[in-house]
Amino acid sequence: MQKMTAKVDRQATSLLDLSLVSNIIVILIIIGINIVNLVRSNTDQGALVNAATPQLVVIVSLALIVYLGYGCYGAFSTRRRLARVFVSLDDAGVSGVSLPNPTMSEQGKEFSIPFSQIQSVSVDGVAITKKHTALSLKIESDGQGFVVPAPEGLKEIVRLIAEQMSVK
Repeated sequence: MQKMTAKVDRQATSLLDLSLVSNIIVILIIIGINIVNLVRSNTDQGALVNAATPQLVVIVSLALIVYLGYGCYGAFSTRRRLARVFVSLDDAGVSGVSLPNPTMSEQGKEFSIPFSQIQSVSVDGVAITKKHTALSLKIESDGQGFVVPAPEGLKEIVRLIAEQMSVK
């Protein structure tokens, strides 16, 4: 068997990129609205937001910016953890980095399993964001489970592992 290595699929990480960029754009819009509101509140035109004082609008906006900033940090951290994940197949077996829950702050766990010790291989859903899951490789061996989130060519990887399992 020729050595095959797969990293996380670009489509899965694009969800995190989209979340990160959209949060940054919203933060910039909020800052812009607050600047215009504060400038206009000191003129005869009056503030853009009249429902509350400009100071209260700034405080609420800062709270919203902190919330969106936390979302940016979470998306960036998850993306960084996913960048370290891979799966590799060769004549000896399967190796890579397992990351069963990318949204949590735990780091991936390296693994290496000979084909003879693999009991099952399957496809499972793993949360990439709070609202989105991605199909992931799940390998079980001797009571241990390893999950590789959204590898490129997932169907081909599962097929190759299943073929090597049947050879043993």
